[in-house]
Amino acid sequence: MSDPTPPPRRPIGPYEQSLIDSRASRKAFEARIAAARRNRIIAAALGVVLLAGAAIGGLVWWRGREAAPLAALTATPGKSCPERTPVSVWVSEAAQPAVLALAKEYQADPTSPCVDYVVKGKAPIEAMIGLGQGQPDRPDAWIPDSPRWVERVNETAKLNAKPASAFAKSPLVIAMDPTRAGKLGGQPKWLELVASDSPIRMSDPRSTTAGMLTLASALPQLSNEQGRVVIPELAKGAAPSVGDLFSAYNTDPAQAAAFPVSEADLIDHNRLFPDHRMVSVTPSEGTPAFEFSLVNVATDPVRDQAVEQLRAHLMTPTAAKIFAQFGLRSTAVPVTMPTPQGSVGEVEIGPTPDAETVTATTDVWQSATTDFSILSVFDVSGSMKEKVGDTTRVAITQEAAGIALAALPRTTKLGLWVFSTDKGGPGQDWRELAPIGSLDNDAHRGLVAKAAGTLAKNVGGGTGLYDTIWSAYQRVKKEYDPDRVNAVVILTDGRNEDPNGISLEQLKANLQAASDPDKPIAITTIGIGPDVDPEALSQISKMTYSDFYAAPSPADMTTVLARALFDHECKNGRCV
Repeated sequence: MSDPTPPPRRPIGPYEQSLIDSRASRKAFEARIAAARRNRIIAAALGVVLLAGAAIGGLVWWRGREAAPLAALTATPGKSCPERTPVSVWVSEAAQPAVLALAKEYQADPTSPCVDYVVKGKAPIEAMIGLGQGQPDRPDAWIPDSPRWVERVNETAKLNAKPASAFAKSPLVIAMDPTRAGKLGGQPKWLELVASDSPIRMSDPRSTTAGMLTLASALPQLSNEQGRVVIPELAKGAAPSVGDLFSAYNTDPAQAAAFPVSEADLIDHNRLFPDHRMVSVTPSEGTPAFEFSLVNVATDPVRDQAVEQLRAHLMTPTAAKIFAQFGLRSTAVPVTMPTPQGSVGEVEIGPTPDAETVTATTDVWQSATTDFSILSVFDVSGSMKEKVGDTTRVAITQEAAGIALAALPRTTKLGLWVFSTDKGGPGQDWRELAPIGSLDNDAHRGLVAKAAGTLAKNVGGGTGLYDTIWSAYQRVKKEYDPDRVNAVVILTDGRNEDPNGISLEQLKANLQAASDPDKPIAITTIGIGPDVDPEALSQISKMTYSDFYAAPSPADMTTVLARALFDHECKNGRCV
């Protein structure tokens, strides 16, 4: 085998500079969001994803269609394409800059297909919801950063996708403040990193790959007694995302002096924030890697072929050079990656944690964090029949809700209502489809799943919003669980239309009078489409330890639902 090729030195051209500027702008936006999160009360919602890695055996993605003729896609050498077919590619955020650059380079090649690869960065939770068969912004291809996510999406979204071989990897490393790294007495073990007097911080292992790989690597190194002490301490310092941790470090290094990230994210951070550079520390036992693979979910034969041509290009030496420029290691062409000066330990990639290990470790984490008791309430008024392309609002919502609810930990308590006007009989705008109960109970979990699948059958009537919110709040208060975050989640596409119901001011007065600071109940509101009253919904949520989330168009549903249901920090029964 030839010696590994060193990563090339890249010139910064106009396009590359635009990528860096775009990435910097996105990082700056994320920093503002993280700062806002720390300074305001935000949503208490549907919990977080438990990575119960499902064995998928011989699952195969079946497309059931003929491949398009090669001539339908391939450009004539030396000639420009008269038109390009858009091909949507969702990418794990750690690989987004590299895939953007690669797509630009590939499309400039006259022998490449006449397509426009539209690359969007998506967190695993967003992908999980958005890959549903009926979602309006569904991509043609998906690049996750771990096979564990493919398994999880197969389980929740019924995708039936076959995991593909990784085209690139990025080792998990500990991003550390140079001063702290300089005080290490050598290459640390996982135990020293997670169980010291100043343990590393983590992103949530139930919703981020960095957290998941870290927990699955570190926990087996701990005894049961150590785990019972260490995990709660790690949970106290956990953040929703790696972006939050980088933002905290940039604001005050003492807030996040060490935390696990992908090598690519560390390289990217140091490029964008040279005044806040961090070094990498690798545990002496070795480290797992983020694994980037291409999953073809196209339903159109032309786009299907374009995805497969992209798959072939991802394994070329040209692609390997681009990946190296962005800190990714091609699996086809070996490269060595330079480490920041002051880094500790050579990067040695170990095996990827299996599904069983991930499930066991996230179960332990879940037991050390706050569980939820949630009443989910869905609008089934007549306007939910409104067409969105070949589908309807309610069909999109029904599928997305089913996926999200299926992703909840089994320790969650969950109930489901629907509402319109007089949905439960004269004078009662809501109807219970499933009472609040534990998802540990298979019968109740099945009842909730069945209820979520019947939203479309219940559509009809006006929007009896305020009476429903007040009734839902009273129900949660009656069944309050002091050991959980207690929440009402309302999803609606309209304004209150019940002339016989209470007004907004009456609802707010009722909530104010019923509020007990020792028993906080959060009301998270989600507005779909342009006909909601964002001001009213925002007022309701902000006075009840939560927030309002808007999805102005169907294409916004995936991102908004993921943020509203999974992105929050909850401590002592409050989400802040």
